[in-house]
Amino acid sequence: MAADPRLLLASIVHDFNNLLTPVVSVLDELQGRGAGTPRQLRKIDAAIYCAFSAKILARQLLDFANPRPVKPEPVDIGELFELLEAALISALSPNIGLKIATAENLPRAFVDRQFVERALFNLVLNARDAMPKGGIVTVSATLELPPAAHAHRYERMIRLSVIDCGIGMSDETLRMAGQPNFSTKTNGTGLGLATVRQLIEGLGGGLSITSTLGKGTTIDLWLPAMSSWFAD
Repeated sequence: MAADPRLLLASIVHDFNNLLTPVVSVLDELQGRGAGTPRQLRKIDAAIYCAFSAKILARQLLDFANPRPVKPEPVDIGELFELLEAALISALSPNIGLKIATAENLPRAFVDRQFVERALFNLVLNARDAMPKGGIVTVSATLELPPAAHAHRYERMIRLSVIDCGIGMSDETLRMAGQPNFSTKTNGTGLGLATVRQLIEGLGGGLSITSTLGKGTTIDLWLPAMSSWFAD
C-alpha cells in the first residue's frame, strides 16, 4: 500500500524544521557575539532571515496539504508579544529596530494562538523586506471599534498592527496586495500576505492595509476580543 502523501509531507516538514533549529541557534550566537567582518556579519544576518522564512514556508506547505482545524482559545496578546520579541528581533536586519506597544487592560483575544504567531512572523518579515535602508518596525495592539465589515458581530475588536517606514505601495499595488499569486518580490509567490488574510478570516477576524508610497505600510489584523460579541 502506498504511503499517504500527507503523512509523508508532514514527516519531511518535521525533519526539515529539526535540521533548521540548530542552524538558527548557531547563527544567532555568531550574530550576538559580532563574530566576523562587517561583510560576514551581513551574510550571517541574511542566513538567519532565510532560515526563519524557510520555517514559515515549511509550515505553509504542511497546512496546504493537511489543514489543521482552527482551535480558538483566550490569548493574552501582550504576553504573546513578550514571548515572541526575541525571535522577531533575530529575524530583522541589524539596521532595523523593533518597537512593541500594548494597550493597558487589553482583553484577551479569542483566536488560534499558533495561527496568530505565524501571521505576525509573516508580517514582520514582509516589513523587513520593505525597509532596505533600515528603520523601525512597530508592532502594537489596541482595543477599538470594529471595521464596518464586522460591526454587526462585535462591539470591540483587538487591532494588532504591524507598521513599517519603508518603501510603501502605489495605489495599484495596494489594490492587489493580499491576493493569491500576487507579489511585489521578484521571486515571491504572494502566499505570505494571502495566507495571513486567510488565517485571520478563518478566525472570524479581518485584515486591512494602508500604505503611502515612499512612507511606509500599516497592516492591521482585526481579532475577536473576549466578551465583545453581540448577543443573538
